[in-house]
Amino acid sequence: MLVTCLKVHVKDGEAALKLLKKLKLNHPQLRIRRDGEHLLIPVRDTISKNVMETVRREVSFSEETECEVEVKPRRRTAAEILGETLPPNLWVFIPKSLDIVGHVAVLELPTELQGYKHVIGKAVLEAHKNVKTVLAKSGSIEGTYRLRLYELIGGDGRTETLHRENGCSFLLDVSKVYFSPRLAFEHRRVSEQCHEGETVLDMFAGVGPFSIQIAKKHGNVKVYSSDANPDAFAYLRRNVASNRVGDKVFPAEGDAKEVVGSLLKGEVDRVIMNLPEHSTEYVGTACDALKPQGGWIHFYKFAEEPNPESKALESLEKAVVKAGREVDEVAHTRLVKQTAPRVWLVAVDCKISPVKV
Repeated sequence: MLVTCLKVHVKDGEAALKLLKKLKLNHPQLRIRRDGEHLLIPVRDTISKNVMETVRREVSFSEETECEVEVKPRRRTAAEILGETLPPNLWVFIPKSLDIVGHVAVLELPTELQGYKHVIGKAVLEAHKNVKTVLAKSGSIEGTYRLRLYELIGGDGRTETLHRENGCSFLLDVSKVYFSPRLAFEHRRVSEQCHEGETVLDMFAGVGPFSIQIAKKHGNVKVYSSDANPDAFAYLRRNVASNRVGDKVFPAEGDAKEVVGSLLKGEVDRVIMNLPEHSTEYVGTACDALKPQGGWIHFYKFAEEPNPESKALESLEKAVVKAGREVDEVAHTRLVKQTAPRVWLVAVDCKISPVKV
């Protein structure tokens, strides 16, 4: 296949490819060719003079040329692989999605497919070359630490992994701590709402996805990150160090009520409450942590249909009033994800009133 290519030195290949991706000029379906000391990177269209000038500022040598390249073979999905393996009457039960945390894939395995679990694990490994361990959920999330049991159905069984999200990296063990890659949007969304100069409390910080992303995005913030799970807290400290935000994120081991009572009463501008099973129980603590002039709460709660957003907000408002304050403003409510039939994880962002005098 004859296409336009960008010719660069091998040593500049990574920088050139990164730049082409940023400019949306790379052609990911076509193979990059090597020609001696140069790489030939396929592009989608003729490279303009302005783009070439930009490229030449980033790499030592570059030129536009035409060359023959190969089309990359399309990688089959796990569902396509299983469609060739499982009996047709079981196709309807093939999982439609899975979570990938670093090199670990986690999926929900229907009862009808229990006899084929290792076949399914093998298919996931074949479809996702970066996955080395495949786990099937074998219980619901339980307890204050939000842990669940898993069954190994494929791969080498290593559950400690390095997960990258929104420019941050998180070391964690999926069998020992709670972490959901499906909350990546929430982590970024909340970090973007924080302001310079704020003091933030991440009440149930886990391995630090909210805390670290806030610190990465803002130059002048203080984020206090509490968690009662000793394993999560250990990973939190390591992640704070590896992401180089130790001057902004301050881990505090223990239950949030104890941390606020001993350290943060009336000290923070914003509280993140990502413990949806028990968040209502901690609203009073969140209000205690906020400064007397008020502040913001990011509240997460499971709520059932119909009207799960209204139910979550009502639960929050009642708890705030019980704590002696009021909800001044509801900036945002959002259905984050469905967690069970007719049950949703709901996010509520609201401003809490100043303390009455």
